[in-house]
Amino acid sequence: MERVLNRVIHRPTQTSDYWSALTLTADDVDFLYGFILEAGRPQRTSDLALALIRHRVDRENAELRRKWADNNVYQPKKRYAVGERLIFPALKFASGQVIGVRPGNNPELGEFEVIAVQFDDGRRREFAAAYLRPHRLNDQDVATLFDETHLRSPEELYEAHGQPVKAALEAALERNDDFIRIGDEWFLRAMMAEVNIGHLNLAEAVLDMANGGPLTTDVILRDLGLPPDVSAKVQEASLNSALAMDPRFDEVSLNDTPAWFLRRLEPPEVREIPEPLRAERWPGRMTLRPELAALAYELDDELEFDESMPLPSARSATLILTFPHRRAGTLGWSRAAAAVLPQARKPRVPVRFKDRFTKKEMTVWLVREGRYIWGLADWFKANDLPAGAYIELTRSDAENVFWIDYRRRRPKREWVRVASVRDGRLHLETAQRAVACEVDELMSVFVDDPRMLDALRAERRRDVMQAMREAFPEIAKLSPQGNVHARTLYAVVNTITRSAPSDVFAALMAVGTYVPVGDNYWHLGER
Repeated sequence: MERVLNRVIHRPTQTSDYWSALTLTADDVDFLYGFILEAGRPQRTSDLALALIRHRVDRENAELRRKWADNNVYQPKKRYAVGERLIFPALKFASGQVIGVRPGNNPELGEFEVIAVQFDDGRRREFAAAYLRPHRLNDQDVATLFDETHLRSPEELYEAHGQPVKAALEAALERNDDFIRIGDEWFLRAMMAEVNIGHLNLAEAVLDMANGGPLTTDVILRDLGLPPDVSAKVQEASLNSALAMDPRFDEVSLNDTPAWFLRRLEPPEVREIPEPLRAERWPGRMTLRPELAALAYELDDELEFDESMPLPSARSATLILTFPHRRAGTLGWSRAAAAVLPQARKPRVPVRFKDRFTKKEMTVWLVREGRYIWGLADWFKANDLPAGAYIELTRSDAENVFWIDYRRRRPKREWVRVASVRDGRLHLETAQRAVACEVDELMSVFVDDPRMLDALRAERRRDVMQAMREAFPEIAKLSPQGNVHARTLYAVVNTITRSAPSDVFAALMAVGTYVPVGDNYWHLGER
């Protein structure tokens, strides 16, 4: 005999296991087809997921009502006869037929009966009956099992389990040729309007007149002349699909409303990583000293930004301009920057930066590959910003517009670290230069002629170890004690080889001739 003791009676759709293991059936796909067909326009994945949850819940309710019509709900206190059909809420509402009744045999429990039940799926199990002692199932008001008011609504289920449902839905519809995906929306291929090569050529001309874009689909449609009897939503879906399959066009919106740009008019630097940002990485892995690992995290290089980690949003962030970004006219799309900027999932997205002092706006691009923000070269030059300058990013009240500024101060001449090239190698010296902004003194590097460093990198590409060995003695000679701060080493190495902090520090530790002397300063040892 199998006892059913103190189990929580539930419906499958009310559990997380049900939704986490969800696989769409043919009935589900037919339902989604009809849902889109009835709506007559594309549907977002989230809306389809909610509709599918509601469909599954309704189907479960209908199935329970059908079973309720032909079955009694099992409770241990009741007596049952052979041939009687029962439903078992504690077993996910499985149903079966009583095929045998016998006396129970347990002196501790008193008199009771044992019923044998053949379930509809072929299983055979035994349960207590005529059992009058206290038991949770005996106290259950069977009417509440079919009362939907105490259950979580489809909306609440979506809030709790929407992600796995959307994943299962997307996987199923991607494999089905009847559906077509347009961004985060789904439509029926049979309902699409015809968009031919002539329409696409007109779309190219419209974007060409707009300096490449971006333009939303409804704006482009005004000049295309699609059949007026086709609804505006279907026209948009059809054009979005056609533009997405044509290599001339790039979808660059930050939200669910597609916006298009002509690829040939996009800046080359957003389609290929600029040369100064092409990184050399340390081969293999090395466990850093704790203080170096902490410093690497503090430096917040975008090469080490893990997008899979949770990232709380922030209203503002302070970045330190490094030489590779100064040379490329970019900023790193680092952890701190990403907390302020929108969460762009597309390869390239244009946004607006606004100078807090002059109020002048500029278009910059968020480039996912390489994680950088391109379009700041003129702003860097106009404000004469050196590597090491503090850059401030702040959200504005306008959507997709962000304030940019630096820590301004009255210009004055100071002794600073200056990088140049001598005898085909990196050369550092201290010299006086006009400084009109606050800088991180350990990371500031002034470069009078960046083209010399460009030529040095082009002449011989250095790996991280070679760059570290070349930079260390140049920094050390500027200090009476010959000490080099790891922060400075990272900044100077990046004038000749783009590297992440952890890569530079791994090379520093691997050599074996450099020794730590405290506070992240290192010195050339006796060996």
